[in-house]
Amino acid sequence: MTSLDLNLLRIFDALMQHRSVTRAADHLGLTQSAVSHALARLRTALNDVLFVRSQSGLQPTARAEEMAADVRRGLLHFRNALSPTAFEPATAERHFTVGAGAYFCTLIIPVLVEQLRLEAPGVSLRLVPLGETLVQELDHGEIDLALGTSIEAPSRIVVEPLYQEKMVWIASSSNPLLRERVPLNRIDDAKRIIVVPTRPFEIASKPDEDAPASPGEFERRAPASSRNRITVYESQTAVALVARTDLIALVPEKVAALAIAENRAMILDWISEDLSYQMVMIWHARQRADDGLGWLRARVRDAIDKSKRDGKSRGEIRLSKPMRR
Repeated sequence: MTSLDLNLLRIFDALMQHRSVTRAADHLGLTQSAVSHALARLRTALNDVLFVRSQSGLQPTARAEEMAADVRRGLLHFRNALSPTAFEPATAERHFTVGAGAYFCTLIIPVLVEQLRLEAPGVSLRLVPLGETLVQELDHGEIDLALGTSIEAPSRIVVEPLYQEKMVWIASSSNPLLRERVPLNRIDDAKRIIVVPTRPFEIASKPDEDAPASPGEFERRAPASSRNRITVYESQTAVALVARTDLIALVPEKVAALAIAENRAMILDWISEDLSYQMVMIWHARQRADDGLGWLRARVRDAIDKSKRDGKSRGEIRLSKPMRR
């Protein structure tokens, strides 16, 4: 036991989290064969099979369940102890995992990666979707940083405000509504796209209390007259549909700006719902002293500022033309 390779404990921890040799191997960047061999060595060293196969994946034994929490805490302590106190971007070789949805991956992440390639070529970035277990993933060190909409979180989780994202109604540049200016309550429901995210921390067409949790729930709750409405799970799809049809959609202003800059859509400026979302950066309080993560958070803020400047320089918002009298 005194000569047990700590890398075996990393593999044990990954197997506990993913309950699959394949998923654990993907998470660690190893081959399935390497994970299987490591598990065999662990079984020999600990004199326990640790995991047994079942229809739902690998199931831990009582011994594995007993040691799992201590192994996770120990690995986190080792990682924090060995993290460098000074972070030099130009020479650093470090891996960061960032949780973000389609909104940030479209608008901010490309600008961030552009900066990283210039300032820190040895830094690698892994993007993962956000789910209901975000707090646990931050606790366990599986995600270093998350970008999304504001959440209620325990005090150990830092929720840092970034900016307010305004929602706007858009239509294609050829949509007759640009000339007719029909009030929203007179526009057929079937012509309005609704955005219903499949994951939390994403932007919906309506606040949480109004938006159904899933397309299936929308079908159950919607009146028969509106069940032919188009429902999508993220705003970029809604923008693409608007550009090619007579549909309209309520989407984030910054997402709309990309289509507006290409003359594929315009904002219905006479329709306003005064709806906005607080966009945030989420991280664990224990990382306050981590220079590397502090640097990454600063680069995210820089990427947001640069994205705003780029939007202004290309004439970010184009409103619908006034009606001719």
